Amino acid sequence: MNDFKSTLSQIKKGNIDNVYLLKGEDQFLQNFFIEKLYDAIFIKTKGTKELLTLNEFSSKEIMDKLISSDLFGTKKLFILKDPQQIKGKVVEELKSYCQDPLKNHFLILINDNYLDKGSFSKNLQKYISNINVSTPFQNELFKWAKFFINENKKNISDELLSQIIDTCGDSLYNIKNEIDKICLVSDKKNVTKEDLNLDSSFSRSRKRWEMIASIGNRDLNKSVKLAKSIINNSESMISIIFPLLALFQEILFIKMNNGTFIKPVGYIPLSASLQNNLSKYSSNYETSDIVRALRKLKEIEIKQKTSNVDDESELISFIFNVVGQ
Repeated sequence: MNDFKSTLSQIKKGNIDNVYLLKGEDQFLQNFFIEKLYDAIFIKTKGTKELLTLNEFSSKEIMDKLISSDLFGTKKLFILKDPQQIKGKVVEELKSYCQDPLKNHFLILINDNYLDKGSFSKNLQKYISNINVSTPFQNELFKWAKFFINENKKNISDELLSQIIDTCGDSLYNIKNEIDKICLVSDKKNVTKEDLNLDSSFSRSRKRWEMIASIGNRDLNKSVKLAKSIINNSESMISIIFPLLALFQEILFIKMNNGTFIKPVGYIPLSASLQNNLSKYSSNYETSDIVRALRKLKEIEIKQKTSNVDDESELISFIFNVVGQ
């Protein structure tokens, strides 16, 4: 299995293969690879990129597109989703094509199942580049964030980079977007704390996580202070309800599992530091408190959709009713 970042480095240098197999479910990494390859193939000119799926094309139609070239040898990039689902004699035709593709055609095969051990995938792995595009684990996010910083030709301290990751959660998409915005704001080679503060969305996100942490810690004064600051900086109550619901749902699950946090499969809309402290937060609340908080949040959510309400009053009232009890 080829390393994602190393492969991109080779592509950037012009060492481009005609066929790549991406294995893994992370759509951000899939799209990121596709765009990088597209840019390298067409180099600032608009080229042809076509998505091929078995829902829209027959196996034969897909092969016809791959092997058909015009008189001018126009470069084309094809993305074929779920090639392992192709059946019949076309399977062998596709295998043969991957071993000897048209020089002006580029093909990305995408199999969302990283663990797929079928004969088709195993055979392809023998003669084309295989790239892992599985969603990275939490302990891999720092390396990815460093990669995105290097992509922007900037430097940053480990401490500030950790702050960005913690604020953005475990979404690579969010991490990259935030790093891109911060690097755009910064006019220096080295990204500073001031640059992070200049990015208003980053500052708002960080304050939101600080407020949720203070609610988890049952710190009434800090929670109220941060809540007022957040609302006064044009943060809407709707954007706060979702992570608050996630907080109390997760600590309720911990209560139900006798104090053990079992991270669910999928995205949790909470920062890494909040997730790491969920067990501690759960110990600060009785089950009845958590249920009351969830009911109150649902009431606020309904109010937000059906009537005009004052966000600051609603948020402060929630904090006093839940944290202050």
